[in-house]
Amino acid sequence: MRALKLRELYVVNEITKILSEENTFDNSLREVLKILYSYVGVDYSFIAVKEGRGLKVRSFFGYLPGKLVSFKRGEGVTGRVFKSGTPVVIPSVKRSGIFANKTGIGKYLTDKHHLVAVPVKVGGEIVGVLVTFKEFENTESVEKFLETLSVIGNLLGMFFKLHEKMEKEREEWEEERKLLTRELQEKYTLHGIIGRSKAVRQLIEIVEKVAKSDSTVLLLGESGTGKSLIARTIHYESPRKDKPFVTVNCAAIPENLLEAELFGYEKGAFTGAYAPKKGKFELANGGTIFLDEIGDMPLSLQAKILRVLQDREIERLGSEKTIKVDVRIIAATNKDLKKLVEEGKFREDLYYRLNVIPIYVPPLRERKEDIPLLIQHFLKEFNKKYGKDVYLTKEAMERLLEYDYPGNVRELSNIIERLVILNEGKVDTTDLPEYLRKEKNKPKGDLQRFIEETEKRRIIEALEKTGYVKSRAAKLLGYTLRQLDYRIKKYGIEVKKF
Repeated sequence: MRALKLRELYVVNEITKILSEENTFDNSLREVLKILYSYVGVDYSFIAVKEGRGLKVRSFFGYLPGKLVSFKRGEGVTGRVFKSGTPVVIPSVKRSGIFANKTGIGKYLTDKHHLVAVPVKVGGEIVGVLVTFKEFENTESVEKFLETLSVIGNLLGMFFKLHEKMEKEREEWEEERKLLTRELQEKYTLHGIIGRSKAVRQLIEIVEKVAKSDSTVLLLGESGTGKSLIARTIHYESPRKDKPFVTVNCAAIPENLLEAELFGYEKGAFTGAYAPKKGKFELANGGTIFLDEIGDMPLSLQAKILRVLQDREIERLGSEKTIKVDVRIIAATNKDLKKLVEEGKFREDLYYRLNVIPIYVPPLRERKEDIPLLIQHFLKEFNKKYGKDVYLTKEAMERLLEYDYPGNVRELSNIIERLVILNEGKVDTTDLPEYLRKEKNKPKGDLQRFIEETEKRRIIEALEKTGYVKSRAAKLLGYTLRQLDYRIKKYGIEVKKF
């Protein structure tokens, strides 16, 4: 191939820059066609890209196609170039009998327009066709233009391959994201609420019902009971599960920043507001916002939260424009909101707006039969995280069952994580923190007896729930009928007949 002249080199250089910039695939193709128009006088052009066994026009310039045009292999000039891989030049194309005019471009052409089409290829593979329509001046060389266009076709071929590779990586990343999302959803579905106690089963029943609605929910319970887990579970079990879940800890953000955090702000709203910023309500649009520790929210902001609940609209700081938001609100507190209302520290109207569906999350001391399950769950989680194989002796487990856990599930999780980090293999009572090693005045519970009493209670509850129909009770408990009969006999449970 002979050396390109300065102008052609400049065109090729400009196109190379376009194809190396961060842009969408279609925008890049459009910019290439614009350069051909601006620098070498190509009045009309299009790029057809391989799709299946044929071609589809992906980008065009100088005319408006009535519809998206496709070419079969060998169909028309474009299809022939695609099939043969050989460039085509047709002088005075409008008068040519082989020009099918499938794109409808013919009505724009003059008798002077030449059709010049080149394959877009990389290596030996043809991935598209670049088709141009140009009027040549007497001083212009068709041969030189064809040479330049062939170089551009090769550049486009490499761009197509790079785009194809990036698309594949994007699809793989998207698949990975979906898998991670699915894992996240599994983590925060009902199965993420660990426990078999009556309190937990009642909690799950309420959550299942509430998740299907769009009502405001108020989660009540001590710190560390898992209110944030319940909030996420409600969101991921709801029709909004594919939309954002946004958390705001009302106690962790200073009062002067909380309003901006919730509602956003406009440029110049305050010192340091150099650019507008969306607030959490806007970010949660279509999804759920979780207002944790709402009992610590300043009175000045409570009126604005009330407005969101009533009118479903907000205003950014420094703006008078209202913005509509479609957000489900789940709030949580470890405080007695009714008492705060009486003390004038919490708005009564907001309290009743939030208290549409109150859900009590029980402390760990009210569901002690769940402690062994939680311990096994956290052991598995932290052993995997730290590459360990730590396990508890019977005595260590019994000591952990005796403790009341004022910090609830969060405290238990922290204890197990500490034990996994500091120990290898077996963990005995001597490895427990000092405050857990101390003997208590109450008699020490036997682990086996504790487990058996829990199982017996579950069987009785299942039988009562199913009207003492053993086959249904067994299904509810996940036992076979033989396993249930064995346990009924073992624990001396009376099977009532109606």
